[in-house]
Amino acid sequence: MALGIFDSGVGGLTVWRALRPIMTEHTIYFGDTVHIPYGEKTQEQLVGYFQRALAFFVQRQASAVVVACNTASAVALPRVKEPPVPLFSMIDAAVRQALAVTKGRVGVLATRATTESGVYPKAFQAADPGVEVVSQACPKLAPLIEAGFRRGEMVESAIAEYVTPLLQAQVDTIVLGCTHYPFVLPEIRRQVGPEIHILDPAEEIRAEVAEFLRDRKPECQPGECRTEFWVSGDPWQFRDAVKVLMGLEIPAVQRYHVSGDVM
Repeated sequence: MALGIFDSGVGGLTVWRALRPIMTEHTIYFGDTVHIPYGEKTQEQLVGYFQRALAFFVQRQASAVVVACNTASAVALPRVKEPPVPLFSMIDAAVRQALAVTKGRVGVLATRATTESGVYPKAFQAADPGVEVVSQACPKLAPLIEAGFRRGEMVESAIAEYVTPLLQAQVDTIVLGCTHYPFVLPEIRRQVGPEIHILDPAEEIRAEVAEFLRDRKPECQPGECRTEFWVSGDPWQFRDAVKVLMGLEIPAVQRYHVSGDVM
């Protein structure tokens, strides 16, 4: 058995990085890179992509799946009524994490699809109606990061465009509502200043997964567990992006050919 981690591309690697030190099972990482960017897809497309990803993980005998993609968590996950394996949602983790620190004004940086779904305002309303949520779509960020950009004029300009409305709304907490965004956290921090909480939900997901693993027989020691990397697009492009973004030379990346595509 192995724990599955799913994302549209390299963003889920920020979650994989957070989980590696606590893993006592091997990991299967699947990036649906042929369909990037998820944030610009329709609900029908996203549900189809996610269903095929789940089928892939079941085929690989995953014990559970971390849906390390906010867009999939927001749009597709609610449509799965009887999941074949336990699923971990980035949305739930982010809301819990934010409620622990916010004074009542939360900003969310996310993809267009996540923002338009309204999932974050609804989740905060259900948990604490007193929290005001300001959601900001960031359509340029994930594609820039996927292309290997962590800094530079284009990244700085995009971040300035997206954080300005949150600063004007005087939020006290910002949720990174896409797992790609921790790759540009230093620039986000530089622009918003030290007084605002910036939250990466991967930390909360790590606590959830640790609890899940405590009830299971260890298959490997933390730090020694293997990871299989799979993508639906170009394996070499994925390896290059990982090297640029994380400074890691990952082992062979395998390609999973999706069928019945809704492009």
